[in-house]
Amino acid sequence: MARIKITGIISGKVGTVSIYETKHGTQVVRSITKAHDPKTPKQLAHRMKFSMVNKGLSPLNEIIKIGFRGDSRIYRTQVGKAYHEAIAGEYPNFTLDYSKVKIAEGDLQLPEDIAVKTHENSQQVSFTWNPDVSSDSKAVNGNDIVKIICLNEEVKATRQLTGVVRRSAGEASIELPEGWVPAETHYWFYLKSNDSEMNSDSIYVK
Repeated sequence: MARIKITGIISGKVGTVSIYETKHGTQVVRSITKAHDPKTPKQLAHRMKFSMVNKGLSPLNEIIKIGFRGDSRIYRTQVGKAYHEAIAGEYPNFTLDYSKVKIAEGDLQLPEDIAVKTHENSQQVSFTWNPDVSSDSKAVNGNDIVKIICLNEEVKATRQLTGVVRRSAGEASIELPEGWVPAETHYWFYLKSNDSEMNSDSIYVK
């Protein structure tokens, strides 16, 4: 950057330079440079991946914060992890692999044999799991509360299990909104302790 003293005050742009006066009274001449945006394949791929992850996870923003016990920074962390771990395919044919997106974390033990079943010509979706709580582990409690999150990727909307369903029940069902295709909806399952102090890790079920 060149600095020169000029008699009188000059400011503005002239050709490829801009002229202004500093607070100390010095006139400054600065070259005007255009933003460097070469749009290389690598940069375009980065932008597409970043946009895809942001749009894909945005409906899960508050859900992720709850699932990770209220850490206000966790959503951005999970976006970063999804950028590196959940994008499949090659540019420009990327897809977001929701099975690699985590929405909850904790020490509670998940039940075994978690499964989801859709019903033909119905918006009802059924979930089953092994309710066995015979383990000696203190993390296993039949009163743990089941949390189920459903995501419609096309409309970027979520639906959650309503009411209180306990681990000991072994089953639950959700009625999806009209227009949702149950077989194309994404589902996550996790547990919350009865006192709301602990969560389990989430598991993607399909």
